[in-house]
Amino acid sequence: MAARKKTTTRKNTQYVRAKKRNGPGAGLVAQRSIVVGLGVAMLLALLVGIVLGFRWIGRKLYSENPRFEIQHLVVSCNGSRLTEEYIREISGLGEGMNLFEFSFKEIEQRLEEVSMIESVYLERQLPDTMVVQVKERVPVAQILGRQPSSYPPLVDRYGYVMPHRRKLATLPLIKGLDLDLAMGQQVVHSDIEHALKIIALCESDDFLHIYVPIESIDLQYPDYIYLYTRTGCRAKLPRYSFDARLNKLAAAIKQSNDSGKRPKTADVTLDTISVPVTFY
Repeated sequence: MAARKKTTTRKNTQYVRAKKRNGPGAGLVAQRSIVVGLGVAMLLALLVGIVLGFRWIGRKLYSENPRFEIQHLVVSCNGSRLTEEYIREISGLGEGMNLFEFSFKEIEQRLEEVSMIESVYLERQLPDTMVVQVKERVPVAQILGRQPSSYPPLVDRYGYVMPHRRKLATLPLIKGLDLDLAMGQQVVHSDIEHALKIIALCESDDFLHIYVPIESIDLQYPDYIYLYTRTGCRAKLPRYSFDARLNKLAAAIKQSNDSGKRPKTADVTLDTISVPVTFY
């Protein structure tokens, strides 16, 4: 008996297509954007309101409070050139103003634009007093720049240029500079720093003040400085170790004077024990 062949029927594979889910609708996105925008706007409005509120409170408590009106404006100056009326005019301060309606920075800028003013000190003394202390610039030397002048301007210890004053024509003269000098501006240059340091040392030390009375300082040479004294001595200085070299010069001049000689030239650029000196 022949074997019977078994036949199988293969079922067709069926695929189920999943339906794609759509994201939030455009309307929902728009609603969320509006909510977020309103939230940010409300937060900003709240912050602005807080700031304005604090400013309003500040004005009521301080700058608009009649309790803090200036009844006493105390103005002082360490010099004689700037009057109280002039300082009041430049600063814009006066009785009746409120202590808090202006900033210190604003007043300082107005006053420090004046070339003769070195520094300003301001203080509020509650409830009704304003203190203004002005420090004048003190000229320490005359100075000649690129343009020679019969009336050389003055310079203070920081290098600020001021107008010439006839009664200060005996101050030491700084010369030999190839610089333009602008009134009220600071001369920033290493040569000026050297000259001002020499002058400061000779003015602050009694020994140097007596034996090295400066008439002028010549800065035209790059390797050394010529210092001329009021006693007629021309001293040659290096551009370093001013304190030690000036004391060495003063000692040499004193020794010459003690021996009855008048020094004409002295050279303290050399690292020698004795200073080469010539005499009249």
